[in-house]
Amino acid sequence: MFDWRKVSSDPTNREATMGVDAFLRSITRIEEISRLDMVLDFCRDKDVLDIGAGEHDVSFFSEEGWEHGRIARVAKRVVAAELMPELCAHYNAKGFDFRHVDATSDVDLGDRFDRVFIGDVIEHVNDPVALLNFAKRHLKPDGRILVTTPNPFAPRFRQHRRQRNQRYVMANLEHTRWVSMSNMHEIVWRADLEMAALRWPLMKRPKKGLARDWAIFSKKLLLSVAPLEDVFVEYAFELAMPAEKRSAQNVGAEKAEARAD
Repeated sequence: MFDWRKVSSDPTNREATMGVDAFLRSITRIEEISRLDMVLDFCRDKDVLDIGAGEHDVSFFSEEGWEHGRIARVAKRVVAAELMPELCAHYNAKGFDFRHVDATSDVDLGDRFDRVFIGDVIEHVNDPVALLNFAKRHLKPDGRILVTTPNPFAPRFRQHRRQRNQRYVMANLEHTRWVSMSNMHEIVWRADLEMAALRWPLMKRPKKGLARDWAIFSKKLLLSVAPLEDVFVEYAFELAMPAEKRSAQNVGAEKAEARAD
């Protein structure tokens, strides 16, 4: 992470903002995969905590399309953290492992995971730092967190305003915030985590053959003339524990194992 405070106490200082920009460029990854492939590859064969997996309403559930269901098919084990008790009851009755918990609270589920997925949740909560602290609390030392959130600069939001003849740009009415790139850098820093990668999958959905080739070619062509934030509708942030904390936790785990032996 780039500590802009070491450059200036002014958060609008040009050198500080350029430093953050350079850091974000250094971790940018444009990937020839779909958004779904990115999520499933992140979770594959891992112990996964999926935060906010209920997706508002049971009407979003389908055996094929439901994202948590897709994750459950590829993960070694998956637990869902969900705020709404009725959704927990519904999905537990279907054989999934849903825990009724506020993922911005100080609750500890007593379990640790290789991967924590926070799909389009951070823009809904009252306290995004508390959300990341909850995720961090349940992360194994070498684990990773993947956070997706809408890109506020995507042209589609202005298009919606024109199409609906609205005076103001409207988001999902349950959202409490937009989370831009620099916002997320600060939120991650305050949660004492590291931003490991900015991931930009070139396709929204998996495609094959010529359809895949054309989707990738056309997106790359667009990227040659337009900034990333004018092309992609969503951010994907991959986060990790700071290196020094990973080392300390690994040493602690090794000592605990030695005592147990």
